[in-house]
Amino acid sequence: MFALRLASLFLLSTTFVSASPAPAADFTAVEKRQVSTASIETVFTTLQSSTNSTLPQITALVSGGNATDATVTPLIDDLTSALDTATASLAALPISLKRQTDDDIATLVAGIITDITNALDSLLGTASTIPALGTLLGGVDTSLNQVLLGLEILLAGVLSLVANLLTDVAGLLEQLAMGLTLGTLGL
Repeated sequence: MFALRLASLFLLSTTFVSASPAPAADFTAVEKRQVSTASIETVFTTLQSSTNSTLPQITALVSGGNATDATVTPLIDDLTSALDTATASLAALPISLKRQTDDDIATLVAGIITDITNALDSLLGTASTIPALGTLLGGVDTSLNQVLLGLEILLAGVLSLVANLLTDVAGLLEQLAMGLTLGTLGL
């Protein structure tokens, strides 16, 4: 009988222990994880350096009449790769809990998108010599959209600033069938 009472007491005490609330979360660790806009700006400066070497080559091919699948595909693959690298770099940054925007970053991103759009728009006139152009542009759209989504996660609200800077480019984005990018920017 004593063993039965001891077993009941043991079961009762384990019920209270398992029903006790979990300890409160420690938000000091989250504070340390906040991202600086300088880190984000570095990602986009690196992306701009990559695009500044690739985009003039695309434009030169078009103006020289040498834009073909064989000449354009590797350059667009380089562009897509640069965008994917930027996405990975943004994903590696910690998420900021503060709502913040930065005009300099918005201007930098809008400039990169404008440069990409202008270079790719020049390819539309040579679409007959580049049968894979639609597929290539779709890949750029997907990669660019991922960069924008990563940016919005880190700097909530910055895409509205970028979109305001890109109102003149929206028509070109539409001609290039960049639906994902247009949708993300709300254009």
